[in-house]
Amino acid sequence: MNQVVEFLKIFIPLFIVIDPFGSLVLFTSMTYNFNESEKLRATKDAVFYGGIILVLFALAGEYIIYFFGISIEALEMAGGIILLLMAVEMIMEGNRPKSSGSEIVDYDIGIVPFATPMLAGPGAISLVIILMKGPIIAKIYTIISIAIIFAMVYIFFKWSSVVSKFIGAKVMKAISRIFGLLLAGFAIQYFIDAIVALSLLK
Repeated sequence: MNQVVEFLKIFIPLFIVIDPFGSLVLFTSMTYNFNESEKLRATKDAVFYGGIILVLFALAGEYIIYFFGISIEALEMAGGIILLLMAVEMIMEGNRPKSSGSEIVDYDIGIVPFATPMLAGPGAISLVIILMKGPIIAKIYTIISIAIIFAMVYIFFKWSSVVSKFIGAKVMKAISRIFGLLLAGFAIQYFIDAIVALSLLK
């Protein structure tokens, strides 16, 4: 039971910041004039490249930030601020932030803006690096969580028209607003954790 709780502590914030529901709303609106093969290509690009980016930063992100002289505590603060800004926009808009580049419409939208910066944006990248600082089991749970979430994204995008009709645009916007509130809580908690860690170092 304890392991389930520990897994959910990693899975839930990562699920919220990646926000498959919010991404689905934009994916549906941006691919309404795509045929099935074009939509499938965009889906595969989003899942493959987004997943690769997050796994790369999960495995090597700590070394990357140390190379540039950035501490974990500084990253937690920066990540907390980024997540808080995302949360505010999600609450206000009921959708993913407009800065995610939702106005871009072409046949490579699976890579930009969906793989990055939407699915694997600054918030998600910062979060996976923070999550990977824990024990080995936390690292394993982080990789598993990324895999599960991107599998869900693939299902959502592949059957976007069906899922959207079943859930409804208003419900998805409401879910995104709720996710935004939870994300704000996680963001502030990461900021507090960083302050506590820095105070202990003194």
